[in-house]
Amino acid sequence: MNHPQLRRLVDLAEKLAMEIVFAEPGKDNGLLPVNSLLGQLDEMMDVISGPQPLRKAVEAARLWVNEIFDTTGLFDERTVQRFHAWAEWLQSAVRALEQQASVPDFPNAWEQAEPNPAAAPDTGSTAPQAAPPTAPTEPALTLNTESDAELLREFINESLEHLQNIEQGVLVLEENPTDADTLNTIFRAFHSFKGGSGFLNLTAIQTLAHELESLLDQVRQRKVAITPAVINLILDGADTLKQFIAEIDLQVAGRKTAGPILVPTLQLLARIQAVLRGEASPPAAAPAPAPALAVALAPEAAPAVVLPPAPASAAAPAPEPARPEASNAVKTSASASSVKVDTFKLDGLVDLVGELVIGQSLVVQNRALLAVQDQQLTRDLAQLGRITKELQRTAMSLRMVPIRSTFQKMRRLVRDTSARLGKQVELILDGEETEIDRTIVEEISDPLVHMIRNAIDHGIETPPVRRQRGKPVQGTVSLKAFYQGGNIAIEVKDDGNGLDKARILAKAVEKGIARENAALTESEIFSFIFVPGFSLAEKVSDLSGRGVGMDVVRRNIERLRGQVEIQSTLGQGSTFSIFLPLTLAIIDGLVVGVGEQRYILPTLSVCESFRPTARMLNSVQGRGEMINVRGRLRPLLRLHEHLEVKPASTDPMQSIAVVVESGKDARCVLVDQLLGKQEVVIKSLGHTFKRNRILSGAAILGDGRVGLILDPQALVQVRQGGDAQTAETAQPRTAAPPNVCR
Repeated sequence: MNHPQLRRLVDLAEKLAMEIVFAEPGKDNGLLPVNSLLGQLDEMMDVISGPQPLRKAVEAARLWVNEIFDTTGLFDERTVQRFHAWAEWLQSAVRALEQQASVPDFPNAWEQAEPNPAAAPDTGSTAPQAAPPTAPTEPALTLNTESDAELLREFINESLEHLQNIEQGVLVLEENPTDADTLNTIFRAFHSFKGGSGFLNLTAIQTLAHELESLLDQVRQRKVAITPAVINLILDGADTLKQFIAEIDLQVAGRKTAGPILVPTLQLLARIQAVLRGEASPPAAAPAPAPALAVALAPEAAPAVVLPPAPASAAAPAPEPARPEASNAVKTSASASSVKVDTFKLDGLVDLVGELVIGQSLVVQNRALLAVQDQQLTRDLAQLGRITKELQRTAMSLRMVPIRSTFQKMRRLVRDTSARLGKQVELILDGEETEIDRTIVEEISDPLVHMIRNAIDHGIETPPVRRQRGKPVQGTVSLKAFYQGGNIAIEVKDDGNGLDKARILAKAVEKGIARENAALTESEIFSFIFVPGFSLAEKVSDLSGRGVGMDVVRRNIERLRGQVEIQSTLGQGSTFSIFLPLTLAIIDGLVVGVGEQRYILPTLSVCESFRPTARMLNSVQGRGEMINVRGRLRPLLRLHEHLEVKPASTDPMQSIAVVVESGKDARCVLVDQLLGKQEVVIKSLGHTFKRNRILSGAAILGDGRVGLILDPQALVQVRQGGDAQTAETAQPRTAAPPNVCR
C-alpha cells in the first residue's frame, strides 16, 4: 500500500470514528455520513486489496447500517455500543497498517447482523385475529419544501448521477452479465438512493430502492441470474425512480402546487419479490394504459386515487398518457445552468493553468527578451499576460462553490442536539451565498459540527438557568460567512455561558500543560481548549466529555492553512472566528531576498516595510531586539538566523524591515531586499519540511528559481533568538488575520 492510499485510509477511519462518537440511540444523527463513509471504505478495499480482517469489518458494518435502514431508520443502544467497539478495532487495524504490522483478527461475533426486535414479527401474540386485510394502496410522498428545499435539490442532483450510472451500467451488463465492476456500480447507486431517501423520509423511494438493491445483491451472490426479464425489471425500477425525481423537482422548483406525489410501485415491487422468491415474476403492465403518475394538486382537494391498470377496452376511457415535460423537467432545472465535471479533471485543469502562469512569467522575465527593444513584442507580451491572468481567474472560479449546502446541514444538527439536551435553540444563518474553494467546503464541515455541538452543549444554558439570568428562554447560535481581505471568515457565535478563563487555566495546570502562576494572555488561556484530551466536562456523555472535538477543529483548520480566534465574555457568550484562504492554489506574494535565497510573504499579512534608523532600534530586557514603529515597540526577527542563511549584512540599518501581522500580533522581519510582488502557484513541501513551521509551501518564481513561502502566523510566534518552532512545540494557532495594520 503506497503512502497516499494509507493516508486516505487513515482519514476515512478518523472521520468514521468521529461520526460514530456522536451516534445516539433513538436518533439518526450521523447515520447518513457513516453510510457514505463505509461505502468509500468498501470501494477502497478493492483498490488496495485490503487484508481479510479489514474486509470482514467493513462488510459487517455495512450489514448493520442496512439493518437500520430496513427497520426503524434510527440507531438503537445495541447498535451504538457495537459501532463504538467497531471503531476502536478499526483504529487499531489502521495503526497496525501504518506500522507495517499484522492486522488484528476481526471478532467473529460481529460478522453477522443480529436480528432487530423492531423488525421481527410477533408470532406469539394471543390477540384476536384481525379482519381480512384490505387491498394495498400506493404509497404517497409528501414533501416539506420550505425546510428541506436545499437538501431536496442536492438529492435531485445526486439522483440524476445515480440514474445515469444505472442506465449505462444495465446496458453494459446486458452485453456482459459477468462484469462484476459494473454490477457493483449499479448496486451502489441503488444503495445510495436508499440512504438519501431514508434521510429525507421519502419512504416510497426508499422501499423501492431497497428492493432493487436486494435484487442486485442476489445477483452479486449468483443466486439470481442476469436474464432479459431481470434487465427489464432493473430498467423499470430506474424509470419509476426517475418519475419520482421529476415530480419532486417540479414541486421544489415551484412549477407544481405542493401536494402528495403518487407514482405506482406496488406491481413493480411484486415482480421484484417474485424474482427474489425464485418464482416467475408477474408480467409488466402494458405501458400505454397505465397512468404515469397522479398528483393531488392542492392540499384541500380530494385525495388522489391511483387506479389499477384497466384492460384496453372500448367501454373504458383511455387514461391520461405520461407527460413528457415531467420526465424532462429534471434536465431543465437541474442541468440547464450547470454541468457536472469530474473533480480530477477540474483539478488537472487548475494545475495546468498554474503551470501556464509560471511559464508566462518565465517568458516575460527572460533576459534575452528583456534586451529586445520592440514595441510590438511588448504589446504582445502584455496581451499574453492579460489573457493568462483572466484564464487563471476563470479556472479558479470553477473551484468556488457557495457555502450554503454546508450551512443548511447544520439546521438538522441544531434541532436534534437541542432536543436531545432539552434546550431551546434557534440557528441564525448569514452569508450562505459566500463562495469558497470546494476543497475547503468539504473539509470545514467537521469543524463546524464540533463547534456547533459545543455551543449548544457547553454554551447555551437550560431554560430555567436562562430565565434566572434574565435571558430569553430560547438561546441563539449564529453561523455567519463573509469575505475579509483575501480570506473567508466563518463565525460561530452563541449567547450562552461563555468561557471561564479561571476554570480553563486551573484545568490546564492540573493536566500539566501550563505552569501555576504563569502570566498568560486571554488568547493563550483560551488556546488550551484545543489541546488533545482537554475537556471541562464533569462526565462523559453521548455528545461531549472525551476531549477530542476541539482538537479535530484545530487540526482540520490548520490543514487548510487557516486560523481560529476566540472571543468570549463569561455569562454572555462566545464567538469562534475561523479564517481560511479563499483558495488553496494561488496567493499574492511579496518576494524578498535574504542572502542568495528568495522567500515569499503573503501580501495580505504585510503591513509596511522600511529601512530602520538608529533611533528606532531598542533592546528590551527579556524581550530582545525591538523596533519602534510609530510609537509601538515591535519585536525584531532576524530571518537569516532561523533559516540558516548568510545575509548580505547583519546591520539592521543596512537591511529592510517588513512588518508582518497576524491577528493581534506583529513582528518586524529583517530581510536584505524587496524583489517585487507576484502571484505564485503554491506547491507542497511534503514531509521533509514538516517540522519547520516557518515554511508553508514553495513556488516557482519568474526567473525559474524556487522560492519558499513563509507562514506569517509562525513568524509572529517564533521564539526570539532561537530556532523556528517545530510542529511538536508550536503553540496552537489562535490568531486571526488583520483587518487593518495597527
